[in-house]
Amino acid sequence: MEDSRKRNMQMQENFKELSPAEVLVKLQRGNARFWTGCASRPEASAFERRAMIMQQFPSTAILGCSDSRVPVEVVFDQGLGDMFVVRVAGNSLDTSTTASLQYAVKHLSVKVLMVMGHEGCGAIKAASLPIAQIEQEPQELANALKMLKRGLDEQRLKNMHDARAYDREAVITNVRRQVEGLCRDAAIMKKVQNEEFIVVGCFYEISSGIVDFFMEVTEAPTAAAEPHLVMRGVHSGVQSRMEYHVDQTPKADCEGGEQGVIFKRQVSFVPPSPDSAPVKPSEGDGIHMRYAKALA
Repeated sequence: MEDSRKRNMQMQENFKELSPAEVLVKLQRGNARFWTGCASRPEASAFERRAMIMQQFPSTAILGCSDSRVPVEVVFDQGLGDMFVVRVAGNSLDTSTTASLQYAVKHLSVKVLMVMGHEGCGAIKAASLPIAQIEQEPQELANALKMLKRGLDEQRLKNMHDARAYDREAVITNVRRQVEGLCRDAAIMKKVQNEEFIVVGCFYEISSGIVDFFMEVTEAPTAAAEPHLVMRGVHSGVQSRMEYHVDQTPKADCEGGEQGVIFKRQVSFVPPSPDSAPVKPSEGDGIHMRYAKALA
């Protein structure tokens, strides 16, 4: 039991040492391992599980979709106790999901609060249907879909004729709405202002396995500002749509010692080698352009 207490204290110290930006980089690297086929699949030993009984120290709280194809711990290659996960159809805020995230922020002191939508979201597709069709669903489901529908900005989306682009934009719009909802919480925004943690929105592309962190809340809105005005692209310490640098450290869990790509800009916690040149991303549909892979 004493060993478990010591392990618990060690976990607590490790948690305190991480900055919000470092946590986000950790998630990004975990996703890179996942989609490149180099996932470590971290598992806790019996000793480590016993240590977790006393207290949990998740570094991230995430609002994700209940879709069976989107298991967030797998997508980010995280283990037991790493993430406080709230999953509901359409990754939407309601009384229960909001309360769960508030608990994670106040009592677990998570460093990153994330809303993640995904490619091919059935809830968003259903919410895009005409009201007459939605009302044919069971009452609770219809009410949830109507709530999602109100935030989809259908006037703008109706001009999009490419099905895949529409799907992505509708999901991203919903993620933005949920992040904006979180930004109305004074306690959350106070922590953002104090740089205690960050709020991000992201899009998971099922077909590639890639998570695109496309927005970050950086400051509290002023009285005259609309909630969406506090959003901007993820900062330079995390993910860049412009610069890519090769990680010169071979990955031990990849056959042949493959090298991956650190998806971050020059201002980083583990600087790239001075000899490494930017790796140009392959042309793609707006998601793949954020990523590249290099071999030794």
